[in-house]
Amino acid sequence: MDTVALGGARSQCILAALLLDANRVVSMRRLVAAAWGEGPPQGARTQVQNRLSALRRVFREANLGADVIVRRGSGYLIEIREGQLDLHRFDNELVRADALAASGQVAEAAVAINDGLALWRGPALDGLATPHLQAAAERIEERRLAAVEKRIQIELDLGRHGELVPELTGLASAHPYREGLHGRLMLALYRAGRQAEALEAFRRARLLLSEQLGVEPGPDLQRLHEAVLRGDEALIRAARPAALTPQVNEGTAPVPRELPADITGFAGRAEALTALDGMLPDAANAAVPVVISAISGTAGVGKTALAVHWAHRVAHRFPDGQLYVNLRGYGADAPVPPIEALGALLRALGVRPDRVPADAGEAAAMYRSLLAGRSVLVLLDNARSAEQVRPLLPGGPGCLVLITSRDRIGGLVAREGARRLTLDVLSAGEARDLLRHVLGDGRARAEPDALADLAHVCAYLPLALRIAAANLTNRPHQSIATHVKELVWADGLGALAIDGDEETSVQIALDHSYRAVPTDAQGLFRMLGHVHGPDFTPEAAAALMGTTPAQTEKLLDRLAAAHLIEERSPHQFSFHDLLRQYARKRSSTEAERATGQRHQYTESTKGPGSDCGNSNESR
Repeated sequence: MDTVALGGARSQCILAALLLDANRVVSMRRLVAAAWGEGPPQGARTQVQNRLSALRRVFREANLGADVIVRRGSGYLIEIREGQLDLHRFDNELVRADALAASGQVAEAAVAINDGLALWRGPALDGLATPHLQAAAERIEERRLAAVEKRIQIELDLGRHGELVPELTGLASAHPYREGLHGRLMLALYRAGRQAEALEAFRRARLLLSEQLGVEPGPDLQRLHEAVLRGDEALIRAARPAALTPQVNEGTAPVPRELPADITGFAGRAEALTALDGMLPDAANAAVPVVISAISGTAGVGKTALAVHWAHRVAHRFPDGQLYVNLRGYGADAPVPPIEALGALLRALGVRPDRVPADAGEAAAMYRSLLAGRSVLVLLDNARSAEQVRPLLPGGPGCLVLITSRDRIGGLVAREGARRLTLDVLSAGEARDLLRHVLGDGRARAEPDALADLAHVCAYLPLALRIAAANLTNRPHQSIATHVKELVWADGLGALAIDGDEETSVQIALDHSYRAVPTDAQGLFRMLGHVHGPDFTPEAAAALMGTTPAQTEKLLDRLAAAHLIEERSPHQFSFHDLLRQYARKRSSTEAERATGQRHQYTESTKGPGSDCGNSNESR
């Protein structure tokens, strides 16, 4: 294979950053960080551009094509074809190995993993020392070691115990903190009839962990030690060590592809998509145990649509699969308990139903073990709280968790370092684009002003827009302008619903959010519906409640956390027109209910013969 002189270390760092995100735009900021770290010199952007020009010239002279590096917006992209990049070929071999194992061709799966590992010719990004690239190199090395462990486990299952002992001895010495390697070494020794050496291997591992880290071996390794100590024959009979790996369906462990169908007619959200792209594991954050992105926003604003659409765009970045759970945080049904969600996730990862632990803590530990060393995207939709989500978070690098919720779930930001993206209603142009897609270009072009009015009446809320467009589609001879008049003059919220589909309703969606906040916050929300003007302050809200601004601010914060109102700036709150309508309607409903209850109380206190007129007549 011919080699090409790429220039100095800076040029190599820039090329490495492009290759790590091949076929995706890499911002100038990240290229500068890859080349210089946190202290770039003045003129670094110009130097990056000059080095990219030099790399293009090198590629042209080597007949590799000068146009493989292209400018895209404010960044650059390197175009790589299938099979050109060793890292992609490695990932493809692992996917092939999973498919072979799933079809029962276990020995062939081990060969496929070895073929992938044979592509390694030394440490990843060797010699490129900036912090950003070092983090990426560590992540790639973790993927390599996970593949090694997977191949060793397969060969243990195939009975090649004695052959593996020398390799495992070297690996356990080179990576002393990976307890899985120590456990597999113990198992190989025990199955090879070397019980005393297996116990000695545990003693060395325990001593090392105690002296260098001050910790005892984990429960899996300790259970394996106990089984070896008592000469448990189950370790000989087992196809794989139960103490080290979860019991999965033999030969049928799937690569989950659970994402719901992508959203038809997805419109707008360019800034949100770019923000999510920036949260992907890359050279800047690859060493973080797990990247958590939380999309929050009011009911019907399109959180799930955005999450599913983006997840499909980046699914190829997660070759070990994509998991999806609807946590039902807001809806007619009760929220999904963590143990139920963990059961669904474990079964999707191939764990037999009878092997799913009944204890949430044990199930979470098994879940983290299965995802260790794998690159999986986990979409947790419609979450109610941080407590519901925490047990569902992977523990190691390489995974990304995408969460949608009507709540800010600030606890995940504080404790787990989640990156939050708050979604607002669509812009006027985006709303018209959505309506145009559902209604068709011809119908939209025929009534451009009415189309704009319809978007405005729907408050640019995606759920309202889709419902209104769907109802118009069911009435092909009705004009858009007529439908707008119906929404204006009729009960707008009541009309934004789909017949026969109770949950596809703006009012029902808002009901679920309203019921999730405390009663005192509900009372303030109803009062705010009568505030004139688009914005209000804590002082105005306090005047409505008859309390101090400090007391009222706590309730405003709770409403803002549930996205029933939005904090536009410090001490300035607002909500969109449909939420204001909903607040007023709730206020009227509660007033009518209170009047009815008073009337019922008055009637009940009269009792038989309590009518004053009748009493006078009887005298």
